[in-house]
Amino acid sequence: MNGPSVADLGLLIPELILTGMALVLILVARRAQGTALPVVGTVMAAVGAAVAAWWVLSSEPQSAFAGLITIDGYAQFFKVLVAAALALVALLSVKGLEGKGVPRSEYHVLLLLASTGMMLTVSAVDMVTFYLGLELITLCSYILVGITVDRPKSNEAAIKYFLLASFASALMLFGISLTYGLTGTTSFSGVAAAIAERGLADHPLQLAALALIASGLAFKIAAVPFHAWAPDAYQGASTPVAAFLASGSKAAGLAAVGRVGLIAFGADAPALSTILVGLAALSVALGSVLALAQTEMKRLLAYSSIAHVGYALMGLIAGTPEGASATMTYAFFYVFMTLGTFGVVIGLGARGATVDGYQGLAAQRPGLAAVMLLFLLALTGIPLTSGFVAKFIVISSAVGAGYVVLAVLAVVCSVVSAFVYMRIAVLMYMKDPEAPMPARLPVALCVALAVAVIVTLVGGVLPGLVTPWAVAP
Repeated sequence: MNGPSVADLGLLIPELILTGMALVLILVARRAQGTALPVVGTVMAAVGAAVAAWWVLSSEPQSAFAGLITIDGYAQFFKVLVAAALALVALLSVKGLEGKGVPRSEYHVLLLLASTGMMLTVSAVDMVTFYLGLELITLCSYILVGITVDRPKSNEAAIKYFLLASFASALMLFGISLTYGLTGTTSFSGVAAAIAERGLADHPLQLAALALIASGLAFKIAAVPFHAWAPDAYQGASTPVAAFLASGSKAAGLAAVGRVGLIAFGADAPALSTILVGLAALSVALGSVLALAQTEMKRLLAYSSIAHVGYALMGLIAGTPEGASATMTYAFFYVFMTLGTFGVVIGLGARGATVDGYQGLAAQRPGLAAVMLLFLLALTGIPLTSGFVAKFIVISSAVGAGYVVLAVLAVVCSVVSAFVYMRIAVLMYMKDPEAPMPARLPVALCVALAVAVIVTLVGGVLPGLVTPWAVAP
């Protein structure tokens, strides 16, 4: 068997850029401590990977490594999104890791390698590479959650995450094994062809395999009932790590669900749709309701991310390219408004850790309060923000597929979530401050917030700038 060709490696330029920078940071880790090199290197690598994914690889869909990965519009879209999330998280980390004793080079190496796994996952068209990409993300995430080793909550969160994620990975691997045993292939297209030709759509083992793989993927995106790890992991992790899990990991997980669902199990459409309807309904309802009782911001945003995953899954229920495009658009806008919200939490430091810490913020820092209000409105789904466009598209997709009850549930839960987010707005604008005035934000954090604000506003007013690039696999 011949090894990979130069052309094959050329299609992995974004991944090679990230991996190369990770190796450089490992080699200079000791000298780079206390310098801006890890942040600058990570941002440069992210920008380079995004340019390579969008420009260098902007040609006809191509496959590489004997059909294990593909480079198409779908992969390019999510690779650019992952690179953008990586760059913003690196900028947020400048303030978010202050005084935590985190080895900066090692931290950024883990971010780079996790992002490499995300890019491999969105390009995978074979169960083997798909699983390996997901596991690379998860392994790096374990360490990132527990990287502040002197904090008991961080260690506890990392252990819980590791144990639950290991179980979920075993379920997925068992489902992949069953699928291979029934179809004789691990290729997505080969699996779909075998299911259709042999009439395996209603075979009990094939349905079991689909359920197991769906369960593993549901864990990766923290969809209910596989969500229990998320609030603890977000709370125990440092805030930039929580932001990374809530943005980049979610986007890659949704990309994996979309490609597996549309290509590998397209012949199992009724069963897959039933599973996705259940996951979406439970995630939207429980995520919105449980967020009501939260007083800590990271736990609140964890339940918020669970609810938003439910909304995003609604686009995939119909199993159509239009629905997948709706989910892609939702994932894009969600990443920026979530990172923006986490950016404000980081900017406020210890004060931003609790909901009560936002009391009177508008009187002390009106600009920062306005930015936070914008992101809260976007998360709620208020018109003229990208959040409204995202929710409108996926709910319309569900209605078009005939799932009117699910669409009504999504609208009702949006009203519930409005109370969750607007409670913070009320504290900012209608209460007198009790905490000292927050310190000024570093330039890196301001840049990250500015990018998130621009995307959130432009996406709400001119969504057509993004939707044409949301091409289904």
